[in-house]
Amino acid sequence: MKKNVLFIGVTKFNLDEDPRNLRKKFESLSYDTNVFVIARGSSFGDEKFGARFYLINSRMFFIPKAFITGCFLCIFKKIDTIVCQSPLTEGLIGSLLAAIFRKQLIVEIHGDWKEGPFINKKRMFAPFLRKLAPQAAGFSFSRADKIRAVAEYFLKDLREKYPKKKYFVFPTYSDLSLYLGEENAKFKRYICTVAVLSPIKNIETLIEAFAKIHKRAPEFKLIIVGNGPSKKMLEKMADSLSLAESVVFTGKLSSEETKDVMRDCYVFVLPSISEGLPRVILEAMALAKPAIASNVGGISEVVKDGVNGFLIEPKNISKLVEKIEHLIGFPDVAREMGGEGRKFVADNFSNEKYIANYIKMINS
Repeated sequence: MKKNVLFIGVTKFNLDEDPRNLRKKFESLSYDTNVFVIARGSSFGDEKFGARFYLINSRMFFIPKAFITGCFLCIFKKIDTIVCQSPLTEGLIGSLLAAIFRKQLIVEIHGDWKEGPFINKKRMFAPFLRKLAPQAAGFSFSRADKIRAVAEYFLKDLREKYPKKKYFVFPTYSDLSLYLGEENAKFKRYICTVAVLSPIKNIETLIEAFAKIHKRAPEFKLIIVGNGPSKKMLEKMADSLSLAESVVFTGKLSSEETKDVMRDCYVFVLPSISEGLPRVILEAMALAKPAIASNVGGISEVVKDGVNGFLIEPKNISKLVEKIEHLIGFPDVAREMGGEGRKFVADNFSNEKYIANYIKMINS
């Protein structure tokens, strides 16, 4: 008998876009489980990708509506397992549902739940919420039957505090076959980053570093893929540094278009202040690109400093300049690092491994 699994998250889905990763993830999971999803969006009760989606359009009333929807599903759809995307909002909802209806509870950690929510945006009552977040997370973790993180980094303290819990470590779903299947990657004269343009991604550090690099390597460009609240500020910054012709903002691109940009870049850079285990790093590595990234979250578990890329501290402009210029000066090193990254991804990540890990976690 398939288990009925309820996923709860605050991610906003647009089912009409048919995003590749979303579709393949839930279609794969639906072979072994009956999938139900509570998240944000405008489709309520629609079936797609082998799952039933209950999307809530209101951010303000998400918690009560998600809780009521969860009660309905636990009663009428006989939910067996509840999976919460984070220990905060989702964790609170899932913990209450699991306690009331006596369901298995899995709490996931996809990133820095302590500081991440406060870096990206200004929040009302931020001092109060900073104090509340550890209490809310503690409530979720203490009631979880299993805890899953995208990287071992996020479990260090939890293993000591909750030694009797079952722990699982594997990354977020990413259809890396699309990237590993590319055989025609080139090393053209541009640096690339792909990100939601928000404060947590720290793209301003990359632009400042590029301004210094551009003086010595004027043939290079910087291509920034993505949209977000920081875009106008970053465009003005590039203009003020006389880089308007050399820094290209593409806006949001499709998965295929993004892959094509990443495929031919010289080096991929992600200078974030906070991260979990970003899928885009794995995608760049699968395309045989050396990766330079901030040494935060779980990034050091895939970017091996000096082997398949370089790790830097966030906002360390001089070190970022040094590492990019080293790769520009030694193209053979750039290609060798890219090859090491591609091998690492091919050996350690696959759709099949992700689904097998997930089903094992649910059923163990």
